[in-house]
Amino acid sequence: MSKFEKKIINQWEIKITIEKDSIIFKLKDNFFNIYCTSFQFKYLLNFALFSTNDTIDKIGKFILMCIDEKRIKINKKEKSVELVIISNKNNIPNVKLIINEKDKKIKKKIILDKITIKNQEKQNKKENKLHNKNNIIINNLKQINSIDNYIISLYVFPSGNIISILFDKSIKIYDNYFNIIQTIPNGHNDYITYVNIKNEDNFVTYSLKNIKTWIKIKEKFKEEYSLNKIINNAHEDWINKVIYNKNLNLISCSDDKSIKIWEEDNNNNYQCITVLRHDDEIYSILLLEDKNILISSGLDGTKFWNLNNYENIFHIKQVICLCNNALNRIDNERIIIGGNIDGIIKIISIKEKTIVKEIKNEFPCLGICIINEKGLFLIGGKSKNIKIYRYDNYECIQIINDAHNDEIYGITELNDNSIVSYGYDKTIKIWSFLF
Repeated sequence: MSKFEKKIINQWEIKITIEKDSIIFKLKDNFFNIYCTSFQFKYLLNFALFSTNDTIDKIGKFILMCIDEKRIKINKKEKSVELVIISNKNNIPNVKLIINEKDKKIKKKIILDKITIKNQEKQNKKENKLHNKNNIIINNLKQINSIDNYIISLYVFPSGNIISILFDKSIKIYDNYFNIIQTIPNGHNDYITYVNIKNEDNFVTYSLKNIKTWIKIKEKFKEEYSLNKIINNAHEDWINKVIYNKNLNLISCSDDKSIKIWEEDNNNNYQCITVLRHDDEIYSILLLEDKNILISSGLDGTKFWNLNNYENIFHIKQVICLCNNALNRIDNERIIIGGNIDGIIKIISIKEKTIVKEIKNEFPCLGICIINEKGLFLIGGKSKNIKIYRYDNYECIQIINDAHNDEIYGITELNDNSIVSYGYDKTIKIWSFLF
């Protein structure tokens, strides 16, 4: 354990203690922790250009250096501290960390019981053996290296073409064989959060406070996507997700605790027609278009909204989601939510608006893929493995061990017999499966 002298930030007197698994901030009489397994810590690794091999002690010293250089702001909340590391590099955004109060019970959950890699492998082999009769034959058909950039987001068009967002702010579009058919070098001025599609001709990207829509331009000898519309300063803080509503209208959510409904006016410009609010940051939204219901999830829980009158139907406070890719719909009756630090995946009944199943998982889930025709859902996250579940009985039937060399950010269905996974190891992998 390393101890450092007190520092002053924004008139706050703080003391930092660095342990093996966490950085502890003492702010007056309160203790706040960043755990080495938290989402925030992973983002800090990425944005600060550290590697996963760097120790938490090294990260702690980096934070102290930022304090000395006056590159850190601290805002105290009720049960957490917001710490902002201000970047001094043009291509790296400011890093925001939400640090929770120190809690021994939470710590035990997050540290994953300090299971070693060998013990994890033994556990995975045991589960595979137990469910051997249900095993799926998995083949890695192809691997695409992304050179020096992380894959932030990936989506599959109806045609099978694939769009990916990279850490260097570029947008790449591949054909069915993963040949690059278009590259947009600087899709945004800031780090791009995510991408979503409406159809083959339209997709949306977003970063920091701005939203951009793109449209396919069809000429005689070629087809390419081109910038269509920009919504500047759409939110007051970081935009976490944007989805399409009816026609080409948009719904967005943000760290500024708001959800905004956007519609095109007579001049074909987007105007915000309604604002819905949470009491804390909102990380993901899901549209149930057939029911005209919007589901939003963030630090203060999950809310159901009636889009006929924009009223809040229900609020499940204990179900939080800290990842824009971990909220999905299983079928007409159920949604699935991951993206929380305890790793527990929750199934919610849309009709009853209550939790019907909790699935304990040994790692926080960052991405969920639903394959309705197979009756499966797949999860990836803060692990190198992909887990496959049946969604009729929530049974884990197989684990793809070491699917990637680092954490898996997302999994997407490519076609009836294959999926695509991507993550922090800078690769895209295509998997085929047979029963």
